[in-house]
Amino acid sequence: ALWSQRSNFFAVPTDCPQRDERLGWMGDIQVFLDAAAFNMDVDAFIRRYLREVRAAQFDSGGYPIVLPAPRSFPEVVTAGWSEAGIILPHGLWQRYGDTAAIEENWDAMERWMDYVARNNPDFIWRNDRGLDLGDWLSVDARLPDDETTPRILCATAYWALCARMMAEMAGATGRIEAATRYRNLFEKIKLAFSSELITPDGVAGNGSQTSQVLALYMNLVPDELRGSAAEVLAKEIAGRGMKLSTGFLGTPYLLDVLADEGELDTVRDLLLQTECPSWGYMPSAGATTMWERWNSDVGDVSMNSHNHYAFGAVIGFFYRRLAGIAPAAPGFRRIAVRPIWFPEVGKVAARYDSCVGRIATEVDGDENGLSNLRLAVPPNCIAEIELPAGFDWQEHGVPIGECDGIHSCRVDGVLIRAEVGSGNYHFVR
Repeated sequence: ALWSQRSNFFAVPTDCPQRDERLGWMGDIQVFLDAAAFNMDVDAFIRRYLREVRAAQFDSGGYPIVLPAPRSFPEVVTAGWSEAGIILPHGLWQRYGDTAAIEENWDAMERWMDYVARNNPDFIWRNDRGLDLGDWLSVDARLPDDETTPRILCATAYWALCARMMAEMAGATGRIEAATRYRNLFEKIKLAFSSELITPDGVAGNGSQTSQVLALYMNLVPDELRGSAAEVLAKEIAGRGMKLSTGFLGTPYLLDVLADEGELDTVRDLLLQTECPSWGYMPSAGATTMWERWNSDVGDVSMNSHNHYAFGAVIGFFYRRLAGIAPAAPGFRRIAVRPIWFPEVGKVAARYDSCVGRIATEVDGDENGLSNLRLAVPPNCIAEIELPAGFDWQEHGVPIGECDGIHSCRVDGVLIRAEVGSGNYHFVR
């Protein structure tokens, strides 16, 4: 994933460096931004790219799917690609804590939201979906006629995601009326989505992995059905021999959804899978960069690449969920240190040079779970730590409840929740 990023971050974030394309596809960078920002400081690079995005916005308010846009491309939008105009500013704000990216793009983002709403008054994105690529390069898709995940579901889910992001960005910049307006829009989309696209037993769309992932991640599943929807997802993966079927739109959120819904065995098995289709198949087949397709070693050579970073979005999960380095507040002023420990994966160590300084973790354990956590917190930051309860945790030899450097420490069910300030810590049970 890192080598693919280094190959493609030249002037604009391109999709691939080696064939007669090398274009700034918006869908690729929106799914990869989280991982990209862990690998490199991308703030200035993406903000400069967003100037291209604003300059190319259509009079209708729609965003193109490729920027800079070649003259040969039609003036069309598509769900999951065009929304980069919303997702990238939101991602930069979350990662770097600077609202400048929001201010620079606010008017353009509102024009995009007006465009989608104007054409879809019943809050399901039925009309004017442009190129309508859907869950691009998902397993079993026979493009352009077959869809493994309903395109209307993909589009509506991304509309909801943008409404939620707009509400958050409006709140961060003091736009109170806009924050309320976009929260209300999200609720209307959620109601329409759950009524039309979710069954009483938790099946979203056609029950594909991406259908379930998008519905759950975008918080479009009613609370009482989330467990059922997650079970549908886990069973679909198990039915494929613990292999994924997601394309560009479902893959970035897959592991997070499974982890959030408690399906940790499925997360572990997907991480360890080395048969196609899986992340592990690529390096086991000799890959040194991410592939465009899960099966690029045997895929159609007329539209195939061995250097595309989109599926490398999994690196964000490695940092956030395995190493426990995630923003709990914009700009990492608060850090969510909630590592998931898998004995089969083993020790995980990571460092991230954030905008407030270096954050580093080392996560280790045994057959009983997490047993060792080293943590470096930069100045003026607070780390929110989760450790498994039921053990006598110590920090540098002192019982965790007696440490002066720990601001708060409480048992919450099966977890110990603690907050610490800047410094170096070593938690051992």
